[in-house]
Amino acid sequence: MAPKKDKKKKDETAVPELVTAYKPREALPPTEPPDASQVDAAWKSMRDHFVMPLPEWNSEDVDITEWKPNETENQFISNLFSVTSMPRSFMGVVAGWRRAGAFAAGRGDLLPEEPEPQVQPLPELKEEPAEPVPDPKAKAKPKADSKAKAKAKGQPAEEAPEKPTTMQQYADCTYQGEARVVSQAEFRSRDLLLDLDDATPQLSQAIASQFAAVAEHRLLLPRGTFLWELIYPQDEEGIPLFNPHGKYIVKLFVQGKCRKVLVDDVVPIGYAMHGNNMYAPLLPTSNDNNIIWPQLLAKALLQAFQDDLGMPVLPCISALTGWMPYQLPLSWTGLQGLKSVRTFCSLQFSSQVDFEARQRAELIPTIPQAEAAARKSLAANQQVPPLTVQGVPEQNLKLGSQPVEAVLEFLICETEEEPRQVRLKADAFVPQHGTPRKQVRDAGSEEEDASADAGINEQPAQIDEEVDDSDRDDLDEDDDRSQNTPSGDAEGTEKRTDQGESVNGEGQEEPKPDEEEEQVEDSMPWVPPWPETNPAPLMMKSSIQEFQAQLEGGQWVSFDELETSANCLCSYIPPGDHVLSASLDTCWGGERAEAYLPPPTRLLRIRLALQELDQSPPRIRTESVDAKPVPGPPLFQTVFFYEPLRPNYRLDESPPPSTPCSCVLQAINNWRPNSSSSRKQVLQPPSSINLTVGDGTPSSGSVFQSMLLPPGEHWYLINDDAAEQAGSVLSISVESLLLNSSKSCVEFLEPEKALAKYQTSALSIGPIHYPVRTGYNVLAKAEIQIAEEHLQCLQLLCHVTDPALWPYIQLSCLQVSQLEASDEDKARSASWSVTTLMKSPVLRVMSLPLTDKAAGAAKYVLMLEANLPQEVVPKSTGELSLQLFIPAGSNPLETDLDTGTADKDKDATEDTTQEEGPLQLHMLTVDQVLRWQGECHENDKGLVLCERITVPPETGDVTSTLRVSVDGLPQAFLRATLVAQMPPTEEMRPPNPEGAPLEPLVAGAPINPRDYSGRRNWLSRCKKVAETSGLEIISFPHVLLAEASTYILYVHLDEFRGPAGLEGGTWLLESFGSGSLEVGSDAMEQDLEELVRRSWADGGPQDGDAPPRSETAAAARESWLTARSKDSEAEAEAENEEQLKQLAEALERTKKVKHPNSTIAKFLSGHADTPALLIQEDPYIVAPDRPEWKPSEDTDGTADETRAEDTEAAVAVKAMGTQGESEARAEEIEIATARWSSAHESLEAAKERNASQIQELRQWREERRAAPGGVEGTSFAPTRRELRGLLHSRMEKCAILKVAVLDEKRTDPEPLRVALSEAEAAGSRNYDLKLVESATKKLRVLDAAVSFQEALTSMESKAEAETAAVAAVAAAEEGSESYTQAKEAATTAEEEAASAAKALEELLAEFKASMKEASANEIRLPPELLNEEPMEKAADILKQSSAEAAECVEPDAT
Repeated sequence: MAPKKDKKKKDETAVPELVTAYKPREALPPTEPPDASQVDAAWKSMRDHFVMPLPEWNSEDVDITEWKPNETENQFISNLFSVTSMPRSFMGVVAGWRRAGAFAAGRGDLLPEEPEPQVQPLPELKEEPAEPVPDPKAKAKPKADSKAKAKAKGQPAEEAPEKPTTMQQYADCTYQGEARVVSQAEFRSRDLLLDLDDATPQLSQAIASQFAAVAEHRLLLPRGTFLWELIYPQDEEGIPLFNPHGKYIVKLFVQGKCRKVLVDDVVPIGYAMHGNNMYAPLLPTSNDNNIIWPQLLAKALLQAFQDDLGMPVLPCISALTGWMPYQLPLSWTGLQGLKSVRTFCSLQFSSQVDFEARQRAELIPTIPQAEAAARKSLAANQQVPPLTVQGVPEQNLKLGSQPVEAVLEFLICETEEEPRQVRLKADAFVPQHGTPRKQVRDAGSEEEDASADAGINEQPAQIDEEVDDSDRDDLDEDDDRSQNTPSGDAEGTEKRTDQGESVNGEGQEEPKPDEEEEQVEDSMPWVPPWPETNPAPLMMKSSIQEFQAQLEGGQWVSFDELETSANCLCSYIPPGDHVLSASLDTCWGGERAEAYLPPPTRLLRIRLALQELDQSPPRIRTESVDAKPVPGPPLFQTVFFYEPLRPNYRLDESPPPSTPCSCVLQAINNWRPNSSSSRKQVLQPPSSINLTVGDGTPSSGSVFQSMLLPPGEHWYLINDDAAEQAGSVLSISVESLLLNSSKSCVEFLEPEKALAKYQTSALSIGPIHYPVRTGYNVLAKAEIQIAEEHLQCLQLLCHVTDPALWPYIQLSCLQVSQLEASDEDKARSASWSVTTLMKSPVLRVMSLPLTDKAAGAAKYVLMLEANLPQEVVPKSTGELSLQLFIPAGSNPLETDLDTGTADKDKDATEDTTQEEGPLQLHMLTVDQVLRWQGECHENDKGLVLCERITVPPETGDVTSTLRVSVDGLPQAFLRATLVAQMPPTEEMRPPNPEGAPLEPLVAGAPINPRDYSGRRNWLSRCKKVAETSGLEIISFPHVLLAEASTYILYVHLDEFRGPAGLEGGTWLLESFGSGSLEVGSDAMEQDLEELVRRSWADGGPQDGDAPPRSETAAAARESWLTARSKDSEAEAEAENEEQLKQLAEALERTKKVKHPNSTIAKFLSGHADTPALLIQEDPYIVAPDRPEWKPSEDTDGTADETRAEDTEAAVAVKAMGTQGESEARAEEIEIATARWSSAHESLEAAKERNASQIQELRQWREERRAAPGGVEGTSFAPTRRELRGLLHSRMEKCAILKVAVLDEKRTDPEPLRVALSEAEAAGSRNYDLKLVESATKKLRVLDAAVSFQEALTSMESKAEAETAAVAAVAAAEEGSESYTQAKEAATTAEEEAASAAKALEELLAEFKASMKEASANEIRLPPELLNEEPMEKAADILKQSSAEAAECVEPDAT
């Protein structure tokens, strides 16, 4: 501030004003934004990187699809299916690809081959031409409006032509072939007639088994949901139409919704069993060659589940029916209970190949030679005419490859308790260990059952034929009698479908007779027998029994076999009002004309409210024994389905290994108030649900998980990895039979909407469109005020539409403290302080702990900042948002699921404003970006910069983020201080001459340094408000700069923590704030120093003729220097005299006292008259070198050989003289120098190594970020899987070893030896050393026990042999040949017995030592080994053996 200037009177002398050295700097021009075209090129290149999602089902769009039934030259080929996704086992038997319709008519040969299906990339986006800039000088011509012209002429306006419907397109269809999608007889009867072949690939067999499982429920599935009814185009009755163009649409329930699957009729074929160049289909086929619906449906399933073809069984049943699959572990109780209430239960089990039937099929050719010749004669024709060979029934060809067993979906038809067994059925497929009859417990009943089955099965076909014939005759008679009735049909009446096929009255196809019969049309339309809606999920027992009675056939399998091979049981729940479902679709679909923007975080709300049951008091039971326990609350079957858009590797020749993708549902029930029902809830939902795709072997593209949820309200926050790539589909279905449908729901909500239902205060920051700018930038800053009673925890939800920015965005939580407003408004510039509570990279979900010791509301500042490298350019349409709220889990709200209070208060909460809640938000402006730059100069203070920051007046207070960075000073450690320069007080200001009053200071005007009256006063008015430090970069995250105030920013170089030189360095000061600032190099100290100089130079006039003050000062200084030089000489002389005096006193002391050390006394005698006294003040004891050796007097003057102790080195070492001491010190210096040189070299090498490793780490991070899949790169995925497998194997081996060690019954050491060797090979010694040592010690005991037992048995046998040999010697006559032989045998027996005794003694000692060691380590041993009887027996035997040996020695001695 400066005083106001008034007009001076003419007679007043003008006071000279100081011209300050301060000059404001000019701000740098704003940086130009980077080129965003490379970002557009990047996302456009990613359009084909992820698979395309299937479009949702729309009946109107399907009806007006362009089918082109008359275009047969350029047939339709789908570009959405690729053979690269097919399993190798499937492609190994593929011989080619053919059209299903032509293949059915041509019977497999002489047909044109189709190319292998390949996925085609998406068409390139067409850039819209820029609109021409109109010429302002040209006159604007009105646009011609056709509608206006037509209206002027009185004619109707032209409208866009409507697209023709399916029936309009088929009105002029000219196709006359025999191929059909489905026959009318099949359509009306829903009878499944599949031709099964065990030689087809496992994938085809699995699909066929699921077709059969769905067909068993033909009378339960409503119209439009049965197998072939999903194929389009269709006529008015819903019968699929054959399209010669080869284009079809199949309706499948995938990705949580009904979706369209556009397919062609190109199907794979393989070599047939009989004939040359004959082919057979690989996909499921019908018994009728002309029916192609199984191949179309299988082709659609393969295309829809291209990422899941590595699975043994595809989830085809849920895709075909829309029924919810619920899996549970296989158990007999669960199977019995589920089968009693569910109609659709299945399990996956391996099939069994009937090799005998296969051999019979190989011996009997299915295609006669005449039929083959007829086809060859028609090979030259372009069209395929109807194939009719008289007298030969049409049969399908069989594959010539070997039959294979496959894992199929078997329908559970019936169960039997004694013994436990299950009847499984999958058309004609046979399960492993399956038998056509039940198993019986005892032999007698088994024989009776076998004979009964034999009696029944002797003529099953004849009995069936007789029953069918009798029934058919009765029906024919009824038809004859009711021929004239509206619903009656005559016997043998044929019906012609829309596609030209003949069907008899029973719905079966029959060959054309030689003479045509007249057709009788139905007088009444056909009414389908199936229901209009799906059945109930739980059916009555009578309905279940009725349905199960219709499930004929199948095979019986023991439940023990099922438990061994089958893992789980699957129950299908039909859709309807009894199922609560919701789906979250975030897929990048459409034409992908825009970049994919990840959606914000969603919240899954599951509200399960029980029905109001009868609350009447129960009857009081007289007998307490019959009382049953009160059942707990029911659990509800829930299924989660997750399918992300996986990378599209079908366009790559060598696709990389797939990476896992996870979706984690984290329970956040503490975010909402605890209702009364939730507080009483006993069962709790899972804390997290993890859905991972691509982590198993084989990997799959989707996953579903079944679980049981308790009643209540459950919140889950969705963390989806695929949301940052290309999106996913997450769906949930809950069976709600016992729920109140009006109060229960399953929905995906935005968190703020869910929180609004419970009156939870939530604030939103954004969405903010961040700029396209690299480098450092402050994206957003907000000031939050929180009430005192809510200072607990602040929850944050962050969302960024550009996933590439997540690693570079940082969140800072700052607490702002401001002093109470002072009466002196001038002190407001220094009445604030900022404390950094947290600084962390931004996460999707964050929790900020809040602590405030001061009373009252607390004020916080949240700041989002980003520092983007040059290679990372943000998207031009990117948005950033932040939602924050205080979790209400600790503040219970009196609401209940039964009353629904929270929903009723929804409207009331929407009317509340943010100011009324405990949170108040105020956005701070950060769009004013200013930059200043300067050079560093060497100075003795290590000052990098000293800048004055001034806030212009009339602009208001400025909030800003200040950031200082240096360049050219590597590893420079900076310390920064921000000081508020307050204006001088009235007492500091010097008075005006002649006592004139001081002019008041003007706010915002420059302050005259003279007003501070000296540097000390100026320093007292400078108050430090903030300080920070950092390496090469420092920043003040939030500063509050008061209006018309001045601040000084000091940045020093810390020479103790980095380099001290400033040469060649430059600095950059950046401000991201709400207003403009004035910045310049502060010159207050220079101005104050200049004032002091001027006060000396321009002092007032002296009295009389006195010289000027400058001359007087110079003379005084010169006299002072002269006097100082004289004083210094006198002091030096006095100091020398004092030293001489002290030396003389020391010599006097040495003459008076004799030193006890003779060597030292001799040394001192050379410097004093009398021996010296060693006093305490002497710091060192210095011994002289010994004099040189001289020859003795009795010699002739010749020198003898020098003695070793008189050498110079010996004297230096022994006497520790001056020369030896100097050499020792020099040697120590050399050693220390070498050691420090080595340490310095090691330090430099470590620095270089660390620098290279850091560079490699950065390069690795960039490669991971640039790799497909983002930061989850694929380079280490195989190693991780290998390590996980090894760890899992190690844990398994340790578990096996632990069981073997703790087994107290097994005495065989071999299992323990094998387990120990495998565990050591797996590295278990590093995992559990104590276990391995225990196993080793126990193995030693077992081995010793086995060896001891063998030695004991051998010793017993040897002793018996010795006794027998001695008896034979005694019985033989001496001198005879037998005696000699007996004597030799006895000697040999004695030697063997002695050897066995020695071995037994050693093994007994080993056994006892091992037992003692095991007992000391508390190792469990078998009870047989603890029995001391064998050891006592061995001791007795050894004692007896030694006694016998002693007896044998005595006779020999005598």
